Amino acid sequence: MAKEYLKGSMFDRTEWQTHVKTNRITTKERILGHMVGPGLVYFFYSTLLSLRELFYMDVLRINEVFGNAYTYLIMTTVVTLIGMGTGFFINHMTEKTVCKAGRFRPYVLIGTWIMSIAGFFVFWSPFAPGSVPQLIWLYVFNILFTAVGVPLWNQRTNVLSVISRNVLERNNVTTIRSAVTVMIAGIVGALGIVGFLYPNVLQKDLTGTSWFITIGVCAVVAIAFSFMEYFWTRERVTEDNQKVLADKSGNAAITVPFKQQFRNIITDKYFLLTIVVLIGVAFYDNLQGGNARVNMITYILGGNAENNYQFTYLLASMQPMAIGAVVVPILAQKFSSRKILMISSVITLVGIFIAMTNPYSFITAVAGGFVFACGIFALTNMNQVFMQQTSDNIEYKYGYRPEGTLAVGIITTILYAVMTPMNAVYETGLTLSGYQAGATTQNAAVNNWILFAYYGAYAVLAVIIFVVCIFFDVEKKLPEIHKELRARAKKAAEDRGEVYVSPEEQDRLEMEAAAREMETARIAELKEKCVRKGLDFEAENRKYLEKHAKKEKNTK
Repeated sequence: MAKEYLKGSMFDRTEWQTHVKTNRITTKERILGHMVGPGLVYFFYSTLLSLRELFYMDVLRINEVFGNAYTYLIMTTVVTLIGMGTGFFINHMTEKTVCKAGRFRPYVLIGTWIMSIAGFFVFWSPFAPGSVPQLIWLYVFNILFTAVGVPLWNQRTNVLSVISRNVLERNNVTTIRSAVTVMIAGIVGALGIVGFLYPNVLQKDLTGTSWFITIGVCAVVAIAFSFMEYFWTRERVTEDNQKVLADKSGNAAITVPFKQQFRNIITDKYFLLTIVVLIGVAFYDNLQGGNARVNMITYILGGNAENNYQFTYLLASMQPMAIGAVVVPILAQKFSSRKILMISSVITLVGIFIAMTNPYSFITAVAGGFVFACGIFALTNMNQVFMQQTSDNIEYKYGYRPEGTLAVGIITTILYAVMTPMNAVYETGLTLSGYQAGATTQNAAVNNWILFAYYGAYAVLAVIIFVVCIFFDVEKKLPEIHKELRARAKKAAEDRGEVYVSPEEQDRLEMEAAAREMETARIAELKEKCVRKGLDFEAENRKYLEKHAKKEKNTK
């Protein structure tokens, strides 16, 4: 029997199981497990990425103190190569993980802890600047953060893929979760930290003290709210699949040979298209780096603490993101994700065109930023649906879900390993173009590089997603796919001698039970009121029932 990770671990204990007991995704689960919890963890992550490169270039001055323009690029490349190995092993573990808590949720929790602790020490070091011990320290904690903590935490995307068989519900939660992370990390992080704290406090602090405090507070918040995310999410699809897999092979872990896994995914049209989307997302994330937007506002638009352009630009351009956080989840339940993404791609490109007509004009930049923010929200927050729908299709064809498997892990890890150095390429490009840390203006070469990195990253992502959507038509096949998957689950239950209850039937039964509980509580409360006030229970109850029936009739 193949090794099964986490089996018998603390994650198999009763006290470490999800607090979610319903088949339906309840409002409480949405708010705690998919909004507040992950939103505040992502707040730490996005804050660290926003500040790390600024800190390394402007406070630590890593390339200068170590006397090599490629110091940061070399470190990033080494960390990336190590991350490839850890990425392979992590996907080997998730493929063979069998525990009551699920295949992915435990790793998200562990990854958050590692990421938070290591993230603080990515900034703080006890050693003298420019010394060999300091460089070793930076390598160690960048490796722990980037190559260990982040890959484990990134299993959160796989959690979203297995929370429900209901596509509309899954799309809605995926979009809501991303929307809230944008609102918390984007509005609070971008406006509060990058827009206000950076130009007014951090940029003026060359000792690093305020930077350490900022990251430390955010790390503590992330650890605290990681428990909320863990306990208020549930891997419903994993629970069903482990039963089916155990019935087939006696082993609840995925046992499909690696060669077969690899053949299955590289011959699947939708998986290949999803990889193209992932390339676009990685290009966007890494080319912009953590400070391309800050540099664009500072040097292209002349933003500084005095004119407060950082805060003004972010406030204006983030408004559509806040609107999108409300509107897009609603659209995701009414329209296909494909239509939403194609329209959003066009809007993004129009906004970039507007901004580039006069990139040095603050008014033009705000106008263009407002428009492309209306489109970029969906592109950066709904692209996960490609992998989710691809996983449904592969499960339909081959009997197992590919997310978290070794074959997918190797491909995606190599992909990100190849693309991640672009993060350092941005910083290296600044250095080679003649970037002057602390200067109020930069030369033309630096300005052109910043414009390319900021607007170009958005444009490439928009074009890639639009083209992929033309060919990605699996969404219309999902009703047939899920019908077949339910039939397999039913047969597996019957083979175990159990009565199969479909997710839809479970939803109905849970809703009926909830309605009965509410009615019982209403009657008990009404009886108590009638006794206290000397009223006739039958008469009062009849009034309520007549009023309720009239209300229902009017709403139909």
